[in-house]
Amino acid sequence: MFNYQITAGVWLFIVIALTISILSLYVSRWYLPMKMKGAYLKSITALAAAVETKDSGTVGHAQRVAQVTVAVAKKLGMTGHDLERIEYAALLMDIGKANVPQAILNKKDPLTPEELEIVRSHSKLGAEMVAAVPFLADIDKYILHHHEYWDGTGYPAGLKGEAIPLASRILAIAADYDAMISERPYHHAWNPADAIEEIRENIGNKYDAKVGSIFLEMLSHGS
Repeated sequence: MFNYQITAGVWLFIVIALTISILSLYVSRWYLPMKMKGAYLKSITALAAAVETKDSGTVGHAQRVAQVTVAVAKKLGMTGHDLERIEYAALLMDIGKANVPQAILNKKDPLTPEELEIVRSHSKLGAEMVAAVPFLADIDKYILHHHEYWDGTGYPAGLKGEAIPLASRILAIAADYDAMISERPYHHAWNPADAIEEIRENIGNKYDAKVGSIFLEMLSHGS
């Protein structure tokens, strides 16, 4: 039976080796992915901002909607990857407007039926754009359906109720509210109280009741 002692030098070597191993594991599994996620988020935010410069009434819209959407999603129990994906969807929901003529986006007069169809095509165009990017492909349905309403009166597919992805249901109410209280070429900004009342009256019609109640609760607490 061998009887040997581990010297201080050997202990130091073992500690250093373990520390390096742990750091390497952290860098490979957590730090680098976190850095990459940060870079992705910055790129997506910049892209959203670039698209918004084309539509004078929507500057900052995507970031505000993303903030509210993530907060509502957390209240509904979403965590981790799901929260990340819904944030990306909120930032990119209007990316399809890059293919809509600026003159239509900034038109002050009522849109013709043809122009309205062009504007509404942005959700389908946006979904197709993100579907072509492997990293974003799983959020295409959120973007495609972010203008669907609980009662089936939305677009592009006229989906009803829980047939609409939950993320899209959250995006719909957050985007509508922010649009109401924002100055747009075709309407003046609503008083927030009036916008809240409009949302309240449409819960169960346009908006998922559970999502709507959480949304209104957050607004009442200034969240």
